[in-house]
Amino acid sequence: MPTHQDIREVNRTMWSYGEYRHVADLLRPGAVDLIDRLAPEPGTLHLDVATGNGNVALLSARRGSLVQGLDLTDEFFPDALERAERAGVHIDLHRGDAEELPFGDDSFDLVTSTYGVQFAPHHAAAAGEMARVCRPGGRIGMCNWTSRSWTAHFQEILSSYFPSPTGNQGQPMLWGDEEYQRELFGDSFELTTERRALWYAFDAEGLIAFFESCFGPCIAARNTISPPGRWHELRAELVEMTERFVTTDSRGTGLPVEYLQVIAEKRERR
Repeated sequence: MPTHQDIREVNRTMWSYGEYRHVADLLRPGAVDLIDRLAPEPGTLHLDVATGNGNVALLSARRGSLVQGLDLTDEFFPDALERAERAGVHIDLHRGDAEELPFGDDSFDLVTSTYGVQFAPHHAAAAGEMARVCRPGGRIGMCNWTSRSWTAHFQEILSSYFPSPTGNQGQPMLWGDEEYQRELFGDSFELTTERRALWYAFDAEGLIAFFESCFGPCIAARNTISPPGRWHELRAELVEMTERFVTTDSRGTGLPVEYLQVIAEKRERR
């Protein structure tokens, strides 16, 4: 049975592959919408969990928030800091685990995670840590992929060929279910949720080519699958699945990718 440290190292290595900044560009509209909804004021103490290259952190810092970003890997931090310098803002970055946040109780007015914390192996631990560091009256904001999204189907196919060595890992897409969110955060939070969608402007072949070139878990699967020839089989299945999502409308050719936006306000202590 893998230890917590084993799981952490596997995940850290997997997410460090590739050029995540290209994937982050696809995800940025969700970050923009979340920060617009949260509208942090100058001086807001903000923790962004699984910050990546800083999409949410930078948007919040531009509004005057005092931002701490945390991620399992620091591979993306140079890009985040370069972007912050170009924007003329400051963010503090920490390498750390969402299940063991290195901050005190009630430390932040705002805690966020976009498409990240849901991949922590132990859901209750990660949610509990976000809740712990959020002050009473503060808010947690998240974007989480849903179980019917393209991302969920993509991950399901990858896992069928390349099972995770972290056998006790929770199902990430559960975080995209409103009732599951209520179970995770309990009565201490008042939740508002809304299903929304990103738009990926690709055809099926183009999208899979994009992900196999820059998305860490996809690169890890391609590099380690055995025998190597099975990658072509896996890739063909990904393209076939993606074709079912692709549509053409006024935006052009692409596919909507559903996620659940969550705003959770921590109730004041009685």
